[in-house]
Amino acid sequence: MAGHPKQRGLMSGSNFGRIGVGSWTRAAGIAGLAAPVLWAIATAAEVARANIGHSIISRPERFFSDSAWHWPLVLLVAVMVGAQIAAMSALLVSDSRRRLSVAVVALFGVAGLARLALTLLLPSDPHGYSVSTAAAVCSNIVLLTLPLGLLTTAVLMRRRSPALAWLSGGAGLAMIWVSLWATVWSARSGASQPQLLAIEPVEGLASIWAGIVGVWLLGRRLPLHLPDLGRKSGVAVALAACVAIVTSSGSFVAAYRPTIEAQLTGKTQVETIRADAVDRTYRLHRPAKVAAAPGLVIVLHGSFGGGFQIEADSGFDAEADRLGWIAAYPDGVADGWDAFGSTDKWGRHPGADDVAFISALIDRLEASDAVDPNRVYVTGMSRGGMMSYRLGCALSDRLAAIAPVSGNMATESGSADVPCTLTRPVSVFAIHGTADGTIPINGGKVDITFSPMADVIARWRAMDQCGAASTQSADGPSTTTTWACPGGSTVVTRVVSGGWHTWPKLSGAAASQGGSPDSFDAARLIADFFVAHPRVTG
Repeated sequence: MAGHPKQRGLMSGSNFGRIGVGSWTRAAGIAGLAAPVLWAIATAAEVARANIGHSIISRPERFFSDSAWHWPLVLLVAVMVGAQIAAMSALLVSDSRRRLSVAVVALFGVAGLARLALTLLLPSDPHGYSVSTAAAVCSNIVLLTLPLGLLTTAVLMRRRSPALAWLSGGAGLAMIWVSLWATVWSARSGASQPQLLAIEPVEGLASIWAGIVGVWLLGRRLPLHLPDLGRKSGVAVALAACVAIVTSSGSFVAAYRPTIEAQLTGKTQVETIRADAVDRTYRLHRPAKVAAAPGLVIVLHGSFGGGFQIEADSGFDAEADRLGWIAAYPDGVADGWDAFGSTDKWGRHPGADDVAFISALIDRLEASDAVDPNRVYVTGMSRGGMMSYRLGCALSDRLAAIAPVSGNMATESGSADVPCTLTRPVSVFAIHGTADGTIPINGGKVDITFSPMADVIARWRAMDQCGAASTQSADGPSTTTTWACPGGSTVVTRVVSGGWHTWPKLSGAAASQGGSPDSFDAARLIADFFVAHPRVTG
């Protein structure tokens, strides 16, 4: 039994001696144990300094935003990756296939240097609004080399220690899985560099693995006994993992296929424009048949979102195709738009003037695409809806109408009496759900203070000089109220009983069949409203 391969693992005295029981090996074991602790501290520091209000998924670069924690974090990361490399090198130093072992240690070294460079290179501008190309490349290197190193370790250890081999292989496959899904879900939320979100969990897996190796090096038995499943079972497990990845990826493809196809075929393009001190990006959808003087609809995403996310979620590409209009999906910076009610901790971004950005975007498209200046519109969801109200005020001489979805307009104290003077009437079509807990329809304090929707609409009715009389109509759980105003402008609200904080996308028939109260096509309703309301010129 003493000569059986399963018994000649690292735990045997002779094998442990071959690795080296000296101070260096003990130090490597202790370093491996320290790796998961250091990773937890570094991640907690990154999360704490990112000032995250809603989500880290769509803005993973906020992990690395500038702060007083920067250099201590660099030191933490340096020690952490050093601990991982030490554990790996001590584990493989006695392997007979020295060249391959050295290559594996080198992979970990490259991953460590790239991970450290990420902390130094992000952000690429003084306000943390964008990610440098070098940092994006470094993140891809980390996500490639770490799982490759662990999978190669699994091959090297399969005879010396089947349990550690399976553990290393499993960790490598888990890294690939986490990288895929962290990137996918971050992309779904509109991240400009979605792979950055995968860095943290992948590094976490590497640190946990290094901790287990540290225990192994120090001679303690692991409370983990992985069976030698054999070649057929291993192939079956690999195939099952592949099937799971392909199947679960179907939801992403199904939800975002039209948006991806539009970009691949050139209908949607990503362009850049300089506004204030920042290069701003936006997605532009031009249908196959553009009208002679097309209308322009600017669609704004919510907090921590992006143009890709709102392009897919709003469904406005289809309306642009139907009307022959152009749809633009600008990207905000950091946590979102600088709307009414923004504070220094939420929405205000030095060097990034959102109003100047949208104004420059309109200028460009009127010049390049012959956009009809009487048919320029803005709509948006959540924070994008809030920004729609601000743009309606700031650009009232250029916008014909706005359509906020789950938006709000308030001062920092929660009053709808914001500084707003219209040079021309701006029509309004506001959609809001009564069960919206993120921006309550009746106002109140959440992350910032919101005003009641009734106060917001009353303010716009006064600014547009609408009459007191209104008309109402019901559509399932939704009630639409309309006020007529001089010059053909209109203020309209659609209040959804039981509606949530979401952009409604389904047909009206779905609601009558017991679906969500938000089951109607908001993009179609908004587009038709815009068609009926060109800019008031009188």
